[in-house]
Amino acid sequence: MSFIKGKEAVVEAAQREFVPFLGMTAGTLLVCLCVAGLIEPYRFASAGVTGLALIPSYLWGVPPVWIITIGNALLLIWGWKALSPRFALWTLYNTALTFLALPLFESVPYPLMSSPILAALFGGVVGGLGMGIMFRQGGSSGGMDVVAAVAKKRWGIDVGSASFFVNVAVLLISLAAVDLERVLLGGLNLYVESVTIDWVLRSFDRRTQMTIISPQSEKIVGYIMNTLDRTATLISARGAYLRLPTEMVMVILTRRQSVELKRFVRSVDPFAFVIMGDVTEVVGEGFKKWEADA
Repeated sequence: MSFIKGKEAVVEAAQREFVPFLGMTAGTLLVCLCVAGLIEPYRFASAGVTGLALIPSYLWGVPPVWIITIGNALLLIWGWKALSPRFALWTLYNTALTFLALPLFESVPYPLMSSPILAALFGGVVGGLGMGIMFRQGGSSGGMDVVAAVAKKRWGIDVGSASFFVNVAVLLISLAAVDLERVLLGGLNLYVESVTIDWVLRSFDRRTQMTIISPQSEKIVGYIMNTLDRTATLISARGAYLRLPTEMVMVILTRRQSVELKRFVRSVDPFAFVIMGDVTEVVGEGFKKWEADA
């Protein structure tokens, strides 16, 4: 019986991690494509372990995949006990996939853009998309992400600013291998990458929060529950002018649903007071599950 239960648990875990597996794989391949096709051919500087690996590659032709793999492996060994098993295993998988995929991407001839600036911008988008997909699934590509996770777990500190200074230091060290223009273009690439990562992390979970003040709250709640198939929260309130009791309806919806509810509210109470605002993430029943951040 225990064997059957154990087998069922393994199957359930495999099913639960199937989508993260696809995300981790796609994200890692995009990052490898970025490095091989949009950074190395233009000799851009980079940051983190990848940036350090590119320096001997530019100077002496050392394949960067070896330094990336060894560096990430050493960081994982250093922080293994402080990392969650899931985070560590997915980071290990991404490192192993990078070891296999990066040389394959490097063997492909890529058409060079006439403008290095366009290459830096496009590389930031591709790399940021890959990193964002990995982050959304609860993994990382290693490097400073491992350092950040360990520092937060062991010492309770956010190393965001420290990571910034470390990355700037790596960019400056890259002057030993490339000129100032390539360092600046590498910085541009990293900036676009960070913006793209933020966009990926926020856009997929973006919702609209609506707060509605109306004497027709019962009709509005009925529409939310019966037509939109959502629920809402009723908040007791009192108007400051007339001091009369009223109810506020608070609900989180998709953008399309918020438009439908706004149209309905207008039809039942043209004088309703409606507050709408973007919400970057919602965790709980009916939305993103807590397990996704585990």
